[in-house]
Amino acid sequence: MENEIKKNGFTLLELLLVVALMGILAVVAAPMYLSLQAENEMNITSVTIGDIIRKTQLKAQAVDGNSSWGTEIQTGNLIIFKGDNFSNRDQSLDEIFSIANTITVSGLTEIIFSPLNGIPNNTGTIKLEHTDGRKSQISINTLGIISIP
Repeated sequence: MENEIKKNGFTLLELLLVVALMGILAVVAAPMYLSLQAENEMNITSVTIGDIIRKTQLKAQAVDGNSSWGTEIQTGNLIIFKGDNFSNRDQSLDEIFSIANTITVSGLTEIIFSPLNGIPNNTGTIKLEHTDGRKSQISINTLGIISIP
């Protein structure tokens, strides 16, 4: 009879190889994850700004409160307000929406829509820039049509 003892398990070398492979995968996957996250933030912010501006235009077209309605775009916030300008608005009717703080907003920052026809007082481009350098823009024409590429 032979006295063989079978040992089941992993050797130290096998464990080290698995840990090394997992580390390599993590190093490769992290930048890809961050890139996808930044792209997602840009897309969500663009769509959110477009939707809020459309909501503001609809409020003006519905003659909600028999007044103009506008959107103030700030880094970190979008504010729907009632009135002819942001500084003289009725603050009790403000609707505030948050956007990612990793995105800087420039260009057109205040858009006011006239009652009934919903024509904007300003036209132009809202420029978005992510902290990782990605850029996007939203355009508003003289009819109030919003273009998000």
